Amino acid sequence: MTKQIPGEHRLERRLPGLNTSVKIRRRGLGFNQWRADLELVDLSANGMALLSPSLRLEALQKIDFELSSGQCKTTGRAVVCYAGNDDSQHRYGLLFIDTDAEFDGFLTGESLSSSEVKRLGEELAEQFMQKRQLEAGELYSVQNQRMVDAVSALAQRLGQMGLSIIGEAGKVLLPVDSLVVGKSGGLSLPMKDASSGAIVRTTIALVQSTESMDFSYQIEGGPGFDNIIDLLDQLCLCFDQISQP
Repeated sequence: MTKQIPGEHRLERRLPGLNTSVKIRRRGLGFNQWRADLELVDLSANGMALLSPSLRLEALQKIDFELSSGQCKTTGRAVVCYAGNDDSQHRYGLLFIDTDAEFDGFLTGESLSSSEVKRLGEELAEQFMQKRQLEAGELYSVQNQRMVDAVSALAQRLGQMGLSIIGEAGKVLLPVDSLVVGKSGGLSLPMKDASSGAIVRTTIALVQSTESMDFSYQIEGGPGFDNIIDLLDQLCLCFDQISQP
């Protein structure tokens, strides 16, 4: 078995498009206009994948390209190595022939802003978890992860603004320190039981409707919510009920 060196891994790694815009134009005789009605799907050291609703390219056709991310730009030449369809759009795979000196900044993330770097980390984590869960025969839901992110952000901010709560073991905690994410993606936190008044650990889960593809957020033994805003409002009330006097 051959051990893969880091440089080889970097060449094979494909990065999500993020907020990078792309323009291309056909190479050849005469004037060829730049086209910007494109969506960058992913990018690697070897090439990139694009979607377009109307641009038509053929395999082996050569093009110029320009990538832009914030104030940073990079240009080069590529050849179409794949031309097909993805739903109602045309999908193209491009193999790079030549790139300028700024290109590595796009591949390594050095040209990205702080917010773009954060989103890059999130997208790569989502890609990894999707692959990991599918290999295990389970379906990983990005929507479930966004629920966890939203609740964690709410709990973190409440603590920063001075709220402390009492956990199920009677200890005083910051709200974010009370959250536990289960292996299946569900989230649990302490809440006051409506019937007994005791503080118990309660699970929030993403539930798919049996009649449609719609999802709802279900609090164990309690109400369900059709949107994340209503869920967060309810959690504010739940944290208030167990807040430290």
